[in-house]
Amino acid sequence: MPERPDLEYVVPVLQRLLKGQLIQAASVHNPVVMRQMVLGEVSELLVGSTIQGIKRRAHFVHFQLSGPVDLVISPMLAGRFDHVEPKARKRKDVAFVLGFGEMNLRYRDDVQMGKVYLVPREQLKEIPGFAKIGVDVLGKAFTLEKLTQITKKDRRQVKVFLMDKTKLDSMGNAYADEVLFAAGIHPKVRVTELSLDQIANLHDAIVSVLKTSRTIIRRRKPPLDQKLRDHVKVRNRRGQPCPSCGTAIRAAGVHGHDAFFCPKCQPDTKGRGFVDWSRIPGRS
Repeated sequence: MPERPDLEYVVPVLQRLLKGQLIQAASVHNPVVMRQMVLGEVSELLVGSTIQGIKRRAHFVHFQLSGPVDLVISPMLAGRFDHVEPKARKRKDVAFVLGFGEMNLRYRDDVQMGKVYLVPREQLKEIPGFAKIGVDVLGKAFTLEKLTQITKKDRRQVKVFLMDKTKLDSMGNAYADEVLFAAGIHPKVRVTELSLDQIANLHDAIVSVLKTSRTIIRRRKPPLDQKLRDHVKVRNRRGQPCPSCGTAIRAAGVHGHDAFFCPKCQPDTKGRGFVDWSRIPGRS
């Protein structure tokens, strides 16, 4: 999915382009992604509303509207936005479109995992995962003491913990791998197995990796629909040499997700780095 560094670039761009714009058209091209929490036709609910603001909340993009409903999009794995002229080439993965006269905002999703919510403002908390968001890992509240507190007695594998949006705001697959590489921690290690030094390394890695990635993306200013990943060090680099020691990057399954790591820089003495290569496809 677009992760925090991506969304912290995309959302301000959308805010700059769309704040104050009047929605003149709205159309659903793939009903699979729609989650309508109010009765009525989509166009009737949205047309005539003005976009008052656009904010990121964890992995959600929240369009605050002047009309009867708000629009909330969870892009998930493959969701992305295009700001294009109405006559721009039609793409097969377009799922939802807002029209603003001379320009359209297209939400695209070629794997149909994302979700587009139309919801009355007073019911926002009913969107799964929207109400409870973890500590802002780039804010002042995210101290080493705070991380130590929220990791206490957590028996999950550390990669699973990092991706829990109710604990941390926030990471997905790619940046969880990058954080663990920077911290020198194997993705399958249980949180309760981490030493105090490892928790300190994890805290520093979370802040450093996300801040650095955000800075890179903002500096390079990619198109809205482009997800930059060429700066990552281990994600989707299975078989390539580790940038630190030269050992081949490996992949492993972690609770339904894939994880990429260096077996030398991120050692695991309990043998949990074993991989059945035929069953682990590379994914973004």
